[in-house]
Amino acid sequence: MQSGNPFEVIIERLDQLQITVNLLSSHAEKVQAGPASDPNRLIDLTEAANIVCRPIGTVRHYIHHRNLPAIKVGKSYLVKYSELLDWVQKFNDPQLLKKSAISPMLSIRKRYGK
Repeated sequence: MQSGNPFEVIIERLDQLQITVNLLSSHAEKVQAGPASDPNRLIDLTEAANIVCRPIGTVRHYIHHRNLPAIKVGKSYLVKYSELLDWVQKFNDPQLLKKSAISPMLSIRKRYGK
């Protein structure tokens, strides 16, 4: 028969789990802090999509049609982290936004002569 309190065993195991979770979370923070400090690192489309909060297909569209600087490696693309941030910052300029919104209309007007 068991003479000890069964809750003590549960509390000990919970303490062990808490120590393990704390250790894993501190290790995860160290791993994430390392690569983010290098602005010249290359990131894949998945990371770039997470940064700009868009789907991967949209980031691929940005590469093809909106001049997002990228390097093609095989069938995939790599983007320099600092260039991605500069490219995103470029769209915060009000002058550029106004010009980019008007230019498609002007190109259609020139094409059809109206």
